[in-house]
Amino acid sequence: MKYRFSFFILVLTIILVNSCQPYTSIQIETIVPAKVEFPGNFNKIIFVNLATDLNHDEKTDTLLYNIITEEMSLGFMDAIQLSVGIDSTNFLYIKGFPNRNKFYKSDTISWQFLETISSNSNADIFIVLDSLNLSMESDRYTEYNAYPVEYYKSRELAVNIYWSLYDLVEKKNLDKYYYSDTLFWEAKSYLKAEIEMKMPSVERSIRETSYFAAKDYANRIFPGWKAETRFYFNKGNKDFESAAQLVKNDNWEEASVLWKKYTDNIDNEIASRACYNLAFYNEITGNIDAAIAWAEKSKKIKNKTRTRYYEFLLKTRKKDLEKLQKQIY
Repeated sequence: MKYRFSFFILVLTIILVNSCQPYTSIQIETIVPAKVEFPGNFNKIIFVNLATDLNHDEKTDTLLYNIITEEMSLGFMDAIQLSVGIDSTNFLYIKGFPNRNKFYKSDTISWQFLETISSNSNADIFIVLDSLNLSMESDRYTEYNAYPVEYYKSRELAVNIYWSLYDLVEKKNLDKYYYSDTLFWEAKSYLKAEIEMKMPSVERSIRETSYFAAKDYANRIFPGWKAETRFYFNKGNKDFESAAQLVKNDNWEEASVLWKKYTDNIDNEIASRACYNLAFYNEITGNIDAAIAWAEKSKKIKNKTRTRYYEFLLKTRKKDLEKLQKQIY
């Protein structure tokens, strides 16, 4: 995916909403900051799964632990590849079975132990799975009163996780988060043998649940892309129609020249539309302050709900961009 950091926005496609509407909607992707104070400069990110005793029998569940750890690592890797400003080669995970008693001392993080790990891996950001609980319900071969007999099978797998995020350089906890989700599978068939083929194995279900749990948490802690919809006015007079054609050809600069001709037009509706369009033009070209100024002018000319809402979006994006400057270098 191509983007320019100075813009923090990607225009994807133009969608004609309705020929009778005076505007055209555009699908864009904007870069949004992480929900946590994720640092922009770091060496390595390492994933640590401390949930070694999943059955609470004081024994390490080796096979299940390895399955969950591997799938979660893949989930983090895939999420990082779709994030912004993070290189997937900077992601690692601890193999083997980390000792919780060394990681935590009296429920307090042992920074010395993290430094020991860092000396071998150069990691300074630690994603920690503190605890994990899996619960499964399965409905086997429910028979319906019909002819021919139809069989139904379902599986429901719930996961509850406590996540933590630590910054070794600053020696602080960046996030504590409780995650809960439930995945559901079902199949039906007239043959019992066929229904087994349609349903994933229990192992496959655990892998999928683990993968999405990690990917969902990654979307919380890493900067990423967000799909949004914007619109601009393509009708009002012949110049607005000409500008709309220029936009279709990705010639925003010439379109903006046409819009500027009408920002002080005697027709308030035309003037308001021109200012609104210039607000959008400045947003996609990375000048958020100018975009806000044009939106405010459009609202002053005609105080409409759509303009007030767009002004709110722009001011929210400005705050997001300020956060992003700290998260992306």
